[in-house]
Amino acid sequence: MIPLMLDLSASSVLVVGSGAVGQRKAGYFADSCREVRLIDELPKNPEELISRYDIIVAATASESVNETICSIARSQNKWYNSATGIGNFLIPAAFSEENFTLAVSTGGKAPAVSAYLRDYIGENLPALPQMISLQETLRAELKTVVPEQKRRAEILRAVLDDSAVWQALEAGDRETALALSRRHI
Repeated sequence: MIPLMLDLSASSVLVVGSGAVGQRKAGYFADSCREVRLIDELPKNPEELISRYDIIVAATASESVNETICSIARSQNKWYNSATGIGNFLIPAAFSEENFTLAVSTGGKAPAVSAYLRDYIGENLPALPQMISLQETLRAELKTVVPEQKRRAEILRAVLDDSAVWQALEAGDRETALALSRRHI
């Protein structure tokens, strides 16, 4: 599997299993898809229901029910994921803030590690959205004064490694952070 960021705004999602896992998985798609439907169990004719959705998530407590859901989805060439590990895509631990989205996955081997890394980055880099904005500004500036791409990349990396820049951003002082960044040019 490879990581991708996809625009799913025109997609519809069916989540089967309305327990905590199903609710969490439905919530993952809620703001990004045209429709997210969460149901407790499969109807008598699951093939018809599954055919109406682009993405299928099996999140019931029953491994055999989840396997059935995934088997039907696979036969209809759907994107499908199961809380019990079957699927042709993974749902990573993710969060979004201004200027970025972070998604972490261990390939289903250790979901707690994915969640830990997501939370760790969020807690230990509180000025990350501001750094991204600063980098965007600095990058545009550098394109006008530093012709070599390799040198621009070195400067931007040096800014990322500069603890004084991070401290200024954490204090809410963008102008000082930008001035400190320009020392690296």
